[in-house]
Amino acid sequence: MNNILKIALPIVIGCTCSVNAVAQDFTTVTAGYIAHTSDTLDENKNQFDRTLLTVANVRAKDWGRIATVGIFENLEQSSSDPQAEALGEAWSTFKFAGVAHIKTGFVPGLNYMVDEFFFTNTNGYENNMKIGLSYDMTFGAAKANIGAGANYVSIDNAGAKFTGFSGYALNASMQYPISDKWGLSFIYNGVFDRDEEHAIGYTDNLDGKQHDSGYRLDLAVNYQFSNSISACLVLRQLDSWYGYKTGKADMMVLMTSITF
Repeated sequence: MNNILKIALPIVIGCTCSVNAVAQDFTTVTAGYIAHTSDTLDENKNQFDRTLLTVANVRAKDWGRIATVGIFENLEQSSSDPQAEALGEAWSTFKFAGVAHIKTGFVPGLNYMVDEFFFTNTNGYENNMKIGLSYDMTFGAAKANIGAGANYVSIDNAGAKFTGFSGYALNASMQYPISDKWGLSFIYNGVFDRDEEHAIGYTDNLDGKQHDSGYRLDLAVNYQFSNSISACLVLRQLDSWYGYKTGKADMMVLMTSITF
């Protein structure tokens, strides 16, 4: 497994799927734990620390690449908080993330992009699809990708019910192999100008105003024990996104993975 492939693993497992050029196809199974800061849990009463299990697959060909991730959270249903149960977060949740970067063929590094994120639990579902373009870049040993597109949404969850185009999205990622064993990665996912019906519940905890934009920001360090076993530490911040509705959320995700 080469350095580019090893450094791509936390990107896939982190569910953004902004995978850059990889030398081979692979599947990764990951077990992890999401731990929040106390302030985050105070400001987002529907959230709690929980387990994480993912199965990720990457296929890279001459025409481009496709990555898919199945995500299972809170399998043991560890939360008994009434507010979490009322908003559906206390229940086991299935999520799916996938992205296709298909080479345009007329500009080197430029791809057609379809980026999908879906979740469902006992309280409802939300589906977000980004349709646009992405561009692959190289900075020395670092591999980067930036993509942008329109955001199409179907949601029926926690009081929000909407289907249609809802603003636009921006993705960015970078992977850097520090050595044969260590690697760093950075991920940004942002969504802007969401429709009011889509953004129901995303309100500022200070002024009570509804947020029409939100983001996810990850900084990950990955260590490769062998060709197939690795560990990853992710520092993550979410703001008005992924169910974190009333304030910026800071958390740490610990993961261990096996790849074949």
